[in-house]
Amino acid sequence: MDSHYDKIYNKIEKIDDKLDNIDNHLSIYNEQLKIHIKRTDLLEKDLQPIKAHVMQIQGVIKFITYLIATSTAVIGLAKYLGL
Repeated sequence: MDSHYDKIYNKIEKIDDKLDNIDNHLSIYNEQLKIHIKRTDLLEKDLQPIKAHVMQIQGVIKFITYLIATSTAVIGLAKYLGL
């Protein structure tokens, strides 16, 4: 009868050891995740000036496109009217 309890106890101990191992891995992964998040945040902050510059360039391109379209319309109208 004691051997039956011993087997159950041993199996429970093995399960407990595996759970402890999983806990250790999870704590390591959590630390690595914190480092990864910190690096990602720093990189995103570094990209802010680049994003602002891209937005400015896009605005300039839209303005130039508007000027070209307006000039083309004016030139076309002038030619149509024979000016």
